[in-house]
Amino acid sequence: MTVTTEVADRFNMSITDDPYWSESSWFSWHIPEKNINGAFYNHFRPNMNCMLAGAFMWDNSGQLPWTSLFFDWQAMRVLPKGKFGHDYNKYDFETPWGMSIKMLKPLKRYHLKYHREGFKLDLVFEAIHEPNEIGAKSEHGLKRAYNFHFEQPGRIKGTVECDGVEYHVDSFCIRDGSHGPRFLETVTPGGYTWSTADEKTGWHVLAVDADKSRDTRIVGGYILRDGKMAPIVKGVRRVVERKGPRPSVVEVMAEDEMGRSLAAVGRDRVTGEWMLFPDRGMWWQQFAWDYDGHTDAVGEDQEYYGLHDFRRWNRADPAAWKTR
Repeated sequence: MTVTTEVADRFNMSITDDPYWSESSWFSWHIPEKNINGAFYNHFRPNMNCMLAGAFMWDNSGQLPWTSLFFDWQAMRVLPKGKFGHDYNKYDFETPWGMSIKMLKPLKRYHLKYHREGFKLDLVFEAIHEPNEIGAKSEHGLKRAYNFHFEQPGRIKGTVECDGVEYHVDSFCIRDGSHGPRFLETVTPGGYTWSTADEKTGWHVLAVDADKSRDTRIVGGYILRDGKMAPIVKGVRRVVERKGPRPSVVEVMAEDEMGRSLAAVGRDRVTGEWMLFPDRGMWWQQFAWDYDGHTDAVGEDQEYYGLHDFRRWNRADPAAWKTR
Protein backbone atom coordinates (compact mmCIF):
# COMPACT_ATOMS: atom_id res chain seq x y z
CA MET A 1 0.00 0.00 0.00
CA THR A 2 1.32 3.45 -0.91
CA VAL A 3 1.92 5.68 2.11
CA THR A 4 1.01 9.30 1.36
CA THR A 5 2.25 12.46 3.02
CA GLU A 6 -1.31 13.23 4.16
CA VAL A 7 -1.32 10.03 6.24
CA ALA A 8 2.33 9.83 7.33
CA ASP A 9 3.42 13.45 7.75
CA ARG A 10 0.38 14.91 9.50
CA PHE A 11 -1.62 14.20 12.63
CA ASN A 12 -4.63 11.99 12.05
CA MET A 13 -7.54 14.26 12.97
CA SER A 14 -10.11 11.43 13.07
CA ILE A 15 -9.31 10.88 16.72
CA THR A 16 -11.45 8.60 18.85
CA ASP A 17 -12.12 9.47 22.50
CA ASP A 18 -9.70 6.76 23.69
CA PRO A 19 -7.41 8.43 26.26
CA TYR A 20 -4.49 6.37 24.94
CA TRP A 21 -4.80 7.66 21.37
CA SER A 22 -1.23 8.37 20.26
CA GLU A 23 0.78 9.90 17.44
CA SER A 24 4.40 8.72 17.50
CA SER A 25 7.54 9.41 15.49
CA TRP A 26 11.06 8.00 15.82
CA PHE A 27 14.38 8.64 14.07
CA SER A 28 17.44 6.47 14.66
CA TRP A 29 21.01 7.70 14.39
CA HIS A 30 24.36 5.99 14.90
CA ILE A 31 28.12 6.34 14.93
CA PRO A 32 29.04 2.67 14.36
CA GLU A 33 32.80 3.26 14.28
CA LYS A 34 32.58 4.62 17.85
CA ASN A 35 29.99 2.09 19.05
CA ILE A 36 27.50 4.88 19.70
CA ASN A 37 23.76 4.56 19.26
CA GLY A 38 21.14 7.27 19.35
CA ALA A 39 17.40 7.89 19.17
CA PHE A 40 15.11 10.88 18.70
CA TYR A 41 11.53 10.05 19.67
CA ASN A 42 8.23 11.79 20.34
CA HIS A 43 4.81 10.52 21.29
CA PHE A 44 1.74 12.78 21.41
CA ARG A 45 -1.37 11.90 23.47
CA PRO A 46 -3.86 14.62 22.49
CA ASN A 47 -6.78 13.30 24.57
CA MET A 48 -4.57 13.55 27.67
CA ASN A 49 -3.21 16.94 26.57
CA CYS A 50 0.33 15.67 27.03
CA MET A 51 3.30 14.24 25.17
CA LEU A 52 6.22 11.95 25.87
CA ALA A 53 9.43 12.76 24.05
CA GLY A 54 13.19 12.82 24.25
CA ALA A 55 16.63 12.06 22.90
CA PHE A 56 19.02 9.28 23.92
CA MET A 57 22.68 8.56 23.26
CA TRP A 58 24.51 5.54 24.59
CA ASP A 59 27.65 3.43 24.19
CA ASN A 60 29.13 0.49 26.04
CA SER A 61 30.07 2.61 29.05
CA GLY A 62 26.48 2.43 30.32
CA GLN A 63 23.25 0.74 29.26
CA LEU A 64 20.78 2.24 31.76
CA PRO A 65 19.26 5.74 31.66
CA TRP A 66 21.41 6.93 34.57
CA THR A 67 24.65 5.46 33.17
CA SER A 68 24.21 6.30 29.47
CA LEU A 69 25.99 9.15 27.71
CA PHE A 70 22.70 11.07 27.57
CA PHE A 71 19.11 10.20 28.36
CA ASP A 72 16.32 12.76 28.47
CA TRP A 73 12.80 11.36 28.42
CA GLN A 74 10.13 13.95 29.14
CA ALA A 75 7.24 11.73 30.18
CA MET A 76 4.41 14.09 31.16
CA ARG A 77 4.67 17.40 29.33
CA VAL A 78 1.80 19.52 28.04
CA LEU A 79 1.34 19.73 24.29
CA PRO A 80 2.99 22.57 22.36
CA LYS A 81 1.18 25.91 22.38
CA GLY A 82 -1.71 26.30 19.98
CA LYS A 83 -4.34 24.00 18.53
CA PHE A 84 -3.40 20.37 17.87
CA GLY A 85 -3.05 19.75 14.13
CA HIS A 86 -3.54 23.39 13.19
CA ASP A 87 -0.89 25.56 14.86
CA TYR A 88 1.62 22.71 14.88
CA ASN A 89 1.79 19.28 13.31
CA LYS A 90 3.57 15.95 13.46
CA TYR A 91 6.74 17.15 11.71
CA ASP A 92 6.41 20.86 12.41
CA PHE A 93 6.65 21.70 16.11
CA GLU A 94 8.92 22.99 18.86
CA THR A 95 8.76 22.18 22.57
CA PRO A 96 9.65 24.41 25.55
CA TRP A 97 12.51 22.05 26.46
CA GLY A 98 14.49 22.41 23.23
CA MET A 99 13.15 19.69 20.92
CA SER A 100 12.00 20.50 17.39
CA ILE A 101 11.22 18.88 14.04
CA LYS A 102 10.83 20.67 10.72
CA MET A 103 9.72 18.86 7.59
CA LEU A 104 11.88 20.07 4.69
CA LYS A 105 10.34 17.88 1.98
CA PRO A 106 7.27 15.61 2.41
CA LEU A 107 8.15 11.94 2.94
CA LYS A 108 11.78 12.79 2.23
CA ARG A 109 13.73 15.25 4.45
CA TYR A 110 13.34 16.23 8.11
CA HIS A 111 15.43 18.52 10.31
CA LEU A 112 15.81 17.42 13.94
CA LYS A 113 17.07 19.57 16.80
CA TYR A 114 17.50 19.02 20.53
CA HIS A 115 19.24 21.36 23.00
CA ARG A 116 19.11 20.55 26.71
CA GLU A 117 21.42 19.83 29.66
CA GLY A 118 24.68 20.12 27.71
CA PHE A 119 23.35 18.07 24.80
CA LYS A 120 22.96 19.55 21.30
CA LEU A 121 21.60 17.56 18.38
CA ASP A 122 21.33 18.95 14.84
CA LEU A 123 20.59 16.24 12.26
CA VAL A 124 18.91 15.94 8.87
CA PHE A 125 17.23 12.69 7.84
CA GLU A 126 16.89 11.99 4.12
CA ALA A 127 14.88 9.01 2.92
CA ILE A 128 16.37 6.60 0.41
CA HIS A 129 13.04 4.97 -0.45
CA GLU A 130 9.31 5.36 0.06
CA PRO A 131 7.88 4.17 3.42
CA ASN A 132 6.48 0.70 3.99
CA GLU A 133 3.25 0.27 5.95
CA ILE A 134 2.91 -2.55 8.46
CA GLY A 135 -0.16 -4.53 7.45
CA ALA A 136 -3.18 -5.81 9.34
CA LYS A 137 -2.57 -6.43 13.02
CA SER A 138 -5.71 -8.29 14.15
CA GLU A 139 -3.87 -11.57 14.78
CA HIS A 140 -0.58 -10.14 16.01
CA GLY A 141 -1.32 -9.50 19.68
CA LEU A 142 -0.96 -5.79 18.88
CA LYS A 143 -4.58 -4.63 18.93
CA ARG A 144 -3.69 -1.89 21.43
CA ALA A 145 -0.43 -0.88 19.79
CA TYR A 146 -1.45 1.13 16.68
CA ASN A 147 -3.95 1.61 13.87
CA PHE A 148 -1.37 2.73 11.31
CA HIS A 149 2.39 2.14 11.36
CA PHE A 150 5.16 2.67 8.80
CA GLU A 151 8.93 2.38 8.50
CA GLN A 152 11.24 4.20 6.11
CA PRO A 153 14.97 3.67 5.48
CA GLY A 154 17.24 6.66 5.07
CA ARG A 155 20.51 8.38 5.79
CA ILE A 156 21.07 10.82 8.62
CA LYS A 157 23.80 13.47 8.85
CA GLY A 158 24.83 16.29 11.14
CA THR A 159 26.38 16.86 14.54
CA VAL A 160 25.70 15.90 18.13
CA GLU A 161 27.44 17.58 21.06
CA CYS A 162 27.48 15.84 24.43
CA ASP A 163 29.30 17.20 27.50
CA GLY A 164 31.46 19.46 25.34
CA VAL A 165 32.47 16.80 22.82
CA GLU A 166 31.21 17.18 19.25
CA TYR A 167 30.42 14.07 17.23
CA HIS A 168 29.87 13.92 13.48
CA VAL A 169 27.01 11.70 12.37
CA ASP A 170 26.72 10.18 8.91
CA SER A 171 25.03 6.79 8.85
CA PHE A 172 22.28 4.83 7.22
CA CYS A 173 19.26 4.46 9.45
CA ILE A 174 15.51 4.03 9.68
CA ARG A 175 12.56 6.03 10.97
CA ASP A 176 8.99 5.13 11.86
CA GLY A 177 5.64 6.73 12.54
CA SER A 178 2.26 5.60 13.82
CA HIS A 179 -1.13 6.64 15.11
CA GLY A 180 -3.93 4.98 17.04
CA PRO A 181 -4.59 3.78 20.60
CA ARG A 182 -1.49 2.50 22.38
CA PHE A 183 -1.60 0.61 25.67
CA LEU A 184 1.31 -1.82 25.95
CA GLU A 185 1.10 -3.44 29.39
CA THR A 186 -0.27 -6.69 27.97
CA VAL A 187 1.32 -6.52 24.51
CA THR A 188 2.68 -9.81 23.18
CA PRO A 189 6.50 -9.86 23.58
CA GLY A 190 8.37 -9.52 20.33
CA GLY A 191 11.19 -8.07 18.30
CA TYR A 192 11.60 -4.94 16.20
CA THR A 193 14.67 -5.52 14.03
CA TRP A 194 16.22 -3.79 11.03
CA SER A 195 19.31 -2.91 9.01
CA THR A 196 20.10 -0.40 6.27
CA ALA A 197 23.34 -1.26 4.45
CA ASP A 198 23.36 1.34 1.65
CA GLU A 199 21.06 3.38 -0.62
CA LYS A 200 19.62 0.26 -2.23
CA THR A 201 19.85 -2.45 0.44
CA GLY A 202 18.13 -3.05 3.76
CA TRP A 203 15.23 -4.62 5.59
CA HIS A 204 12.95 -4.31 8.59
CA VAL A 205 10.84 -6.83 10.53
CA LEU A 206 8.27 -6.75 13.30
CA ALA A 207 7.97 -10.17 14.98
CA VAL A 208 5.77 -11.50 17.78
CA ASP A 209 6.66 -14.15 20.38
CA ALA A 210 3.23 -15.66 20.96
CA ASP A 211 4.53 -19.09 22.03
CA LYS A 212 7.66 -17.96 23.94
CA SER A 213 10.11 -19.73 21.64
CA ARG A 214 13.35 -18.87 19.89
CA ASP A 215 11.42 -18.29 16.65
CA THR A 216 9.40 -15.08 16.79
CA ARG A 217 6.98 -14.94 13.88
CA ILE A 218 7.39 -12.00 11.50
CA VAL A 219 4.10 -10.15 11.05
CA GLY A 220 5.32 -7.17 9.04
CA GLY A 221 8.30 -5.53 7.43
CA TYR A 222 10.06 -5.17 4.09
CA ILE A 223 13.08 -6.22 2.04
CA LEU A 224 14.92 -3.51 0.08
CA ARG A 225 17.23 -4.98 -2.55
CA ASP A 226 18.63 -3.38 -5.70
CA GLY A 227 16.57 -0.33 -4.85
CA LYS A 228 13.28 -2.26 -4.98
CA MET A 229 11.18 -2.64 -1.82
CA ALA A 230 8.52 -5.28 -1.18
CA PRO A 231 6.58 -6.23 1.98
CA ILE A 232 7.57 -9.41 3.81
CA VAL A 233 4.95 -12.15 3.68
CA LYS A 234 6.52 -14.73 6.01
CA GLY A 235 9.56 -15.42 8.14
CA VAL A 236 11.07 -15.65 11.61
CA ARG A 237 13.36 -13.68 13.87
CA ARG A 238 15.39 -16.24 15.85
CA VAL A 239 17.46 -15.53 18.96
CA VAL A 240 20.52 -17.77 18.55
CA GLU A 241 22.42 -16.66 21.66
CA ARG A 242 21.72 -14.60 24.76
CA LYS A 243 23.94 -12.90 27.30
CA GLY A 244 21.88 -13.51 30.39
CA PRO A 245 18.29 -12.62 29.47
CA ARG A 246 19.04 -10.33 26.49
CA PRO A 247 19.65 -11.26 22.83
CA SER A 248 23.26 -11.22 21.61
CA VAL A 249 23.06 -13.11 18.28
CA VAL A 250 19.92 -12.99 16.12
CA GLU A 251 19.00 -14.54 12.78
CA VAL A 252 16.34 -13.20 10.45
CA MET A 253 14.94 -15.39 7.69
CA ALA A 254 12.17 -13.97 5.54
CA GLU A 255 10.49 -13.92 2.14
CA ASP A 256 8.82 -10.93 0.47
CA GLU A 257 5.97 -10.50 -2.02
CA MET A 258 8.45 -10.68 -4.91
CA GLY A 259 9.60 -14.13 -3.78
CA ARG A 260 12.99 -12.84 -2.62
CA SER A 261 14.58 -14.47 0.41
CA LEU A 262 16.53 -12.79 3.20
CA ALA A 263 19.01 -14.54 5.49
CA ALA A 264 20.65 -12.14 7.95
CA VAL A 265 22.77 -12.72 11.06
CA GLY A 266 23.36 -9.94 13.57
CA ARG A 267 25.55 -9.54 16.66
CA ASP A 268 25.18 -7.09 19.51
CA ARG A 269 27.37 -3.99 19.53
CA VAL A 270 25.78 -1.52 21.95
CA THR A 271 23.13 -2.28 24.57
CA GLY A 272 20.48 -0.05 26.09
CA GLU A 273 17.87 -1.20 28.61
CA TRP A 274 14.92 1.17 28.79
CA MET A 275 11.44 1.55 30.19
CA LEU A 276 10.16 4.41 28.04
CA PHE A 277 6.56 3.79 29.05
CA PRO A 278 5.34 2.74 32.51
CA ASP A 279 3.80 -0.37 30.94
CA ARG A 280 6.71 -1.64 28.83
CA GLY A 281 10.36 -2.69 29.12
CA MET A 282 12.88 -3.44 26.40
CA TRP A 283 16.43 -4.05 25.27
CA TRP A 284 17.36 -1.57 22.56
CA GLN A 285 20.60 -2.66 20.93
CA GLN A 286 22.78 -1.64 18.02
CA PHE A 287 23.57 -4.75 15.98
CA ALA A 288 26.08 -5.40 13.18
CA TRP A 289 24.38 -7.40 10.42
CA ASP A 290 25.69 -9.73 7.70
CA TYR A 291 23.46 -10.26 4.63
CA ASP A 292 23.34 -9.79 0.86
CA GLY A 293 27.12 -9.58 0.65
CA HIS A 294 27.37 -6.89 3.34
CA THR A 295 29.34 -7.38 6.55
CA ASP A 296 28.71 -5.43 9.77
CA ALA A 297 25.93 -3.34 8.24
CA VAL A 298 24.42 -0.95 10.76
CA GLY A 299 21.11 -1.88 12.35
CA GLU A 300 19.35 -2.71 15.59
CA ASP A 301 17.44 -5.34 17.48
CA GLN A 302 14.79 -4.21 19.93
CA GLU A 303 13.23 -6.91 22.07
CA TYR A 304 10.20 -5.62 23.98
CA TYR A 305 7.82 -6.91 26.64
CA GLY A 306 4.84 -5.76 28.63
CA LEU A 307 6.27 -4.61 31.95
CA HIS A 308 5.26 -7.65 34.01
CA ASP A 309 6.54 -10.07 31.38
CA PHE A 310 9.81 -8.10 31.35
CA ARG A 311 10.13 -8.35 35.12
CA ARG A 312 9.45 -12.07 35.13
CA TRP A 313 11.87 -12.69 32.25
CA ASN A 314 14.70 -10.76 33.94
CA ARG A 315 14.11 -12.77 37.13
CA ALA A 316 14.12 -16.12 35.30
CA ASP A 317 17.11 -18.45 35.54
CA PRO A 318 19.81 -19.30 32.97
CA ALA A 319 18.05 -22.54 32.06
CA ALA A 320 15.02 -20.57 30.87
CA TRP A 321 17.15 -18.02 28.99
CA LYS A 322 18.84 -20.81 26.99
CA THR A 323 15.54 -22.11 25.62
CA ARG A 324 14.13 -18.88 24.23
